[in-house]
Amino acid sequence: MSRAVTTRDPLSESGVFHMAFLSDTLARIKPSATIAVTNKARELAAQGRDIIGLGAGEPDFDTPENIREAAKRAIDAGKTRYTAVDGIPELKVAIAAKFLRENGLTYTPAQVTVGTGGKQILFNAFVATLNPGDEVIIPAPYWVSYPDMVLLAGGTPVPVVARLENDFKITAEQLEAAITPKTKWFIFNSPSNPTGAGYSRDELKALTDVLVRHPHVWIMSDDMYEHLVFDDFKFATPAEVEPALYDRTLTCNGVSKAYAMTGWRIGYAAGPVALIKAMANVQSQSTSNPSSISQYAALEALTARRTFCPTSARRSSGGAIWWSRCSTRRRASVAPGPRGRSTSTRISLP
Repeated sequence: MSRAVTTRDPLSESGVFHMAFLSDTLARIKPSATIAVTNKARELAAQGRDIIGLGAGEPDFDTPENIREAAKRAIDAGKTRYTAVDGIPELKVAIAAKFLRENGLTYTPAQVTVGTGGKQILFNAFVATLNPGDEVIIPAPYWVSYPDMVLLAGGTPVPVVARLENDFKITAEQLEAAITPKTKWFIFNSPSNPTGAGYSRDELKALTDVLVRHPHVWIMSDDMYEHLVFDDFKFATPAEVEPALYDRTLTCNGVSKAYAMTGWRIGYAAGPVALIKAMANVQSQSTSNPSSISQYAALEALTARRTFCPTSARRSSGGAIWWSRCSTRRRASVAPGPRGRSTSTRISLP
């Protein structure tokens, strides 16, 4: 006797079962607004519409050829198996060398972690450190995922609004006022997503002076847009500006923006060994290692020391002109001038 098969989805039904099945944690967060906007732009483009997407931060050129070729070589060499949970040793060495070369920061490979994109790096750190009631200070406007990641990890986001008259950069006084005995992290993002505002060394020093006075506050520096800047802007990161903060700073970065590798999903960070081990523990029980092929591609990106090819540079130069005009229009209404992030400006690979 055959049994009737139902195609009913209990999760689509209203009532007690639906509410009981889903985690209460989901009630505290929203779907990623960046992904929603990007998906909408793709849908409209598929309909034949001429769309300029201002959602996901995508460089307007392809991953450089030497990086693509390195990935192919890794495949042909059989580099397709599991790796160490938080990164192959040679990539960690290259990341440590990058921090020393470009930021004046000395790390050992044991202080380095590699994840599946910058977002996982931040999420691992929050899950590894936040307890209920812990507060995380987030300058606003902010990347939309920051507060939701804090909430998922059980913490409490504390937005600090940066104002137009300050070029969307918070002041030392605002940071001081936001710190409480419950503050665990301060997220610093410069150049900023979404405003593009970049903190000068002096402006950052004013913030680090505040943080030195509060030894219970850790610093998470999201430096993903480090190399995508305009004019004579000089990038600086907190542990570089104030060495006294080195032992409680997680310096985060990745290859997505600077090397046009958004889809390869490689982010990395360096910080105290105990924190890095805790983050690796979280990752070991979630995704395990990042893609082995992506890791070898990232290794090439960080060690080859090549610039983008002239064709890409010319194409991106035109993009920079468009973005500059866009930023000028925004400056007249809500945004500062084009001195920070740009996913279209011409850059050289560090």
